[in-house]
Amino acid sequence: MLNRILSIFFIGFSLLATAQVTSTSPYSYYGLGEMEGMENATLGALGNSKITYFDSTVLNYNNPASYNTLGKGQPIFSTGLSSRMSHYQQAEIKNFDKSVTLNHFAFGLSFGKHFGVAIGLKPYSRRGYNFYELEGVGTDTLKHIYTGSGSTTEAFFGFSSDIIHLKKVRLAIGSNIGYVFSNVTNTRTSNLIGSDSNSGGVYITKNELKAIHYQFGMYYNQKLNEQNEFSFSAVYEPSQDFFGYQSNTMYYAPLISNPLSFVTLTATGLVPNHFKVAPTTTFGLNYRFQFTDIKKGNQSRKSEISVHASFNITDWTKFKSISEGIETDFHFQATTKTTIGLQYSPEIYNNEKAAHGNIIEKTKYRFGAYTYNLPFTQNNLKIVDKGLTIGLGIPILTQRSQSSVNLGFAYGNRGTSDNTLLSEKYYSINIGLTFAPSIFERWFVKRKLD
Repeated sequence: MLNRILSIFFIGFSLLATAQVTSTSPYSYYGLGEMEGMENATLGALGNSKITYFDSTVLNYNNPASYNTLGKGQPIFSTGLSSRMSHYQQAEIKNFDKSVTLNHFAFGLSFGKHFGVAIGLKPYSRRGYNFYELEGVGTDTLKHIYTGSGSTTEAFFGFSSDIIHLKKVRLAIGSNIGYVFSNVTNTRTSNLIGSDSNSGGVYITKNELKAIHYQFGMYYNQKLNEQNEFSFSAVYEPSQDFFGYQSNTMYYAPLISNPLSFVTLTATGLVPNHFKVAPTTTFGLNYRFQFTDIKKGNQSRKSEISVHASFNITDWTKFKSISEGIETDFHFQATTKTTIGLQYSPEIYNNEKAAHGNIIEKTKYRFGAYTYNLPFTQNNLKIVDKGLTIGLGIPILTQRSQSSVNLGFAYGNRGTSDNTLLSEKYYSINIGLTFAPSIFERWFVKRKLD
C-alpha cells in the first residue's frame, strides 16, 4: 500500500513540476503574472476562505499551522485539477477562453502529540494573454500583438507545532518555506498591416526566477462546550526579495509566423533581475456548531454547521521590479479581499458509522461568496472581482479510510463600474482528490501479535 501511494505521489510531483500552468487573463501581463483564479476544490467552494479550514481529512497548505490537525498516523496525499472558462468583453468586442491546470500535489502527516509536516508543489503565478493594439503611422497602420506565457512553481516544506494543547484550548503556529522557480515570458510582435503584413519586429522579455519564499501561520481554537467552538487564524507573508535573471532580445522577422526566420538585432543575455514581493496579511474566523439532526430508532445522526470568514490585505504599492538598476513602476494599489463560506455536514462520524446511512448523509455541502479588489485600475476605476461558490465533499468509505473526492464550482465577474471597459464573466470547475490509507494501515501504530 505504501509503495503504491508513494509511486502515485512522485508521478504527480513530476507532472506538476513540468506542467505549464496557464492563464487567459490580460491582467497576467503585470508583475510575475496572475496569482488568483485556480482554486483548491475544497477551500474554493467556501468562498476561497483559505486559512480557516481545519479538518483531519484535508491538507490545508494555505495555513501552515494546520498540519498538526491531520489524523494521527494517517498521512494525507492531496492533488487537484482546476479549470476556468472566461467570457471577455470590451465594448462590442467579445472573446471566450479556457484554461485547465493541476493546481497542487502535496503530502501531509501529523506525528507525535503536537507536530505536523507537509511537502509538495503548488503554482505561485501564471501568465497567459493575447491582445493587440493599432497605431497610426503615416498612411499605414502598425499592429502590435502582445502575448504572454509561462508560470512559476513553488516547491514547499511546512512544519507546525502546538504551543498550547489543553482540553478546551489549542494554540498552534507553523511555517512554510518554499523554492519558487521557472520563468514567464512577454512577447511583442509589430508589423505594418498595409504594405507587407508578413515581416516585422519581435521583442521578447524573459524572466527566470529562482527564489526562496516563506510564510507564517497560526490558529487559536476555543471549545465553548460539547456543541460549540470557534477559532481565529492568521497568515502573514512579509515583503520578500526574489532574485533571478532577465533577458531582452529584439529580432527582425522576415516571416513573423516562423520563429526560425528571426534575425537577432540586439540581445542583452541574462542580466540580474530583482522583484520585491508585496507583503500580505490574512485574518480568519471559524465557528462550528454540532447538533443531533435525526433520530432513527436507537441511531442518531450527529450533524455540524461550520461558518468561515476571512479578510486579506496586500500592500501592492511595495511591489517592485528592478532590472539593471531600472525600476518598473506598475502603479499598483493596495488590495483587500473578503470571503465567507458555510459547510453543512449531515453526519460527521463517517467512519464510525460506515455501515449505516447513505452517501447523501455522509457528503459535506459547501457554499460561499467573495469580493476582491485587483491591484490595478482601468481609466482610474477600481477593478473588482466578485463571485459565488458551491461544492461537495464526497467521502470514499472503502475500508474506513479518510479518502475523498471534492468538487467546487464558482461563478464570478471581474470589471469596473464602466461597462465599456474590459470585463470578464467566468465559470470555474475544480476537482480535488485526497488519498489516505485505511484505518487498518495507519502509520506509527504499535500493533500487538497474538
